[in-house]
Amino acid sequence: MKQAVLAFITTLTAEFEGFRSKVYKCPAGFDTIGYGRNIKANPLSAEEKALLKNGEVSKEVALEWLKEELEKCYNQLDKEFAWFKTLDIKRAGALTDMVYNLGFGGFKSFKNTIKYLEAKDFAQAANNMEQSKWFRQVKRRGVFITNLVRNG
Repeated sequence: MKQAVLAFITTLTAEFEGFRSKVYKCPAGFDTIGYGRNIKANPLSAEEKALLKNGEVSKEVALEWLKEELEKCYNQLDKEFAWFKTLDIKRAGALTDMVYNLGFGGFKSFKNTIKYLEAKDFAQAANNMEQSKWFRQVKRRGVFITNLVRNG
């Protein structure tokens, strides 16, 4: 299941994040590189820094970093929430993308949404997500992710 979810969501997350080879400030003001990798929350290791060429990362390397981070996000959800294991690929992918975008702590702040997800009330979970600051900030991504949650 995990590999199917990651195969489904990686391309979408890469598209939502966009690619930048050099460090830039994301809309929240954090130093970021590649496909939205927040360097403060997820610092580059010495091995990863060695992969940079003149301070730039290739798309191929950045995509590998994205895959690794999405797997960590999936694993956090799988470990923390028993109901996560029962989701279909699209819903699990949507939540994995949300954790990548918000961080796990940010996702956990969606307490009512999480209650609706646990109850399998996907319409209410999506409606609740649409009322959030996150939804207003991410625009097209939020519409897509909430539709995945609502409809699977």
